[in-house]
Amino acid sequence: MARQPAAELFRTGAEYRVGRGWGPRRDRLAHAVPGTVETPSEKPAWFWLMLWCLFVLGVQPWSARVAAPQGTTGSTNSVMKGLLLGALFLIALAATKPGFRTRVNPTGTLYVGYVLFATATAFLLAEPMGPLTRLARFLIGLVLIFLLWRPLVHVPERLIRAHLWAHLALAITVVASLAYAPSLAWRPLSSLGTGSRLQGVIIPMLPPRVGEVGAILLGLALIGYLCRKLALLPAAALIGLGGILIAASRTRTSAAAIAFGLVLALLFTRKSWFGRLATLGVPALLGIAFLTIGSLHNWLLRGQGTRQISSLSGRTTSWQAVLDEKVSIQTALLGHGLGNKRILLRRGEGDIDVMAIDNSWLGLYWETGVLAVIIVAVALLLAWISVLRAPTPYIRACGALLLGYVTAASLNESGLSDLSSMTVHLLVAAAICDADRIRARRRPG
Repeated sequence: MARQPAAELFRTGAEYRVGRGWGPRRDRLAHAVPGTVETPSEKPAWFWLMLWCLFVLGVQPWSARVAAPQGTTGSTNSVMKGLLLGALFLIALAATKPGFRTRVNPTGTLYVGYVLFATATAFLLAEPMGPLTRLARFLIGLVLIFLLWRPLVHVPERLIRAHLWAHLALAITVVASLAYAPSLAWRPLSSLGTGSRLQGVIIPMLPPRVGEVGAILLGLALIGYLCRKLALLPAAALIGLGGILIAASRTRTSAAAIAFGLVLALLFTRKSWFGRLATLGVPALLGIAFLTIGSLHNWLLRGQGTRQISSLSGRTTSWQAVLDEKVSIQTALLGHGLGNKRILLRRGEGDIDVMAIDNSWLGLYWETGVLAVIIVAVALLLAWISVLRAPTPYIRACGALLLGYVTAASLNESGLSDLSSMTVHLLVAAAICDADRIRARRRPG
């Protein structure tokens, strides 16, 4: 069989049969021989579901700040996450049949290119081992997703179901934290405002991550109910649990991002102009409710003043510092090195403060330079194109929800430069929509 040109592979994605040549040729031989049927996997469905749940668990930022006072810094337990990810990779590799078939969609291809680019730039640093370790973890995560293509991604509904169950498992651990350590489960807002925020203790997750788990759970369950993939009672339970996590964590970014994602999901699946106008009217009514109803207004403000609200809880200070920093052309192109998500701000004589860059795009620029920003931006654009081309409304809606969340949250949270939960949402959306389009193309008639 003649191989496709490189440009065609980049446009449509490349499908490989690892160890036994190209997949399409062997598929034709299998269909030509009576009784020859290719089985995707000998493992039961629950095995791959559990594997994906553990993978989503491994990309969560296990923060050491959960047990620390508000305002202190802490690091994620990268060793534990690395061991978990490595174990999952070995298990998936052992469970995969020889000559397995996989598919690398354009978004995944670009992220592999980003990892290789960041690896090359890491050798320019004085201490490259830290960034190289993070990149090795990132590459293992990408390869793990490629390994799971046949048993989990090939039928996109399986991956959506697995992603929903993974966030349900995370949500259950957060709720269980209230009984396990109620004093640690509520994080005070002393430095930003009044009140407390729910966080995870059994699995150390700060309130923003709790809000993200609730948002994805709520969004996928709502779309599942509207597309008749979930019954009313389980959908209502999942939507309610997700809403409670968003409200209790008091995470405005997650609330706004999931609202944006839901609006896009409904817009992309509504066929009539009336339905699209109604979709736009719902967030407008919600916005009015937040501004007029006292309890919702207080939740939105979180006890902060006008200055804190206008600076997005101080985020704009670090953003402006990144933009104002005078750097060389090499640093602008290649960045300061992966893992440098914080900057030093000098305020007055001898007053130095460390602030996080809570913006995925500025964080990408600061860590790996302008070239990395371009690579990831093109990957996100190709993922959106894949969503728009997905033929099944349910798959298109779920892809739009996840990408809408990532697009909105990336402006106020970091994550796209690393193997994070936001990066996984992006890769899942691209994978399910690409698989849906391939399935429709192969469907007879």
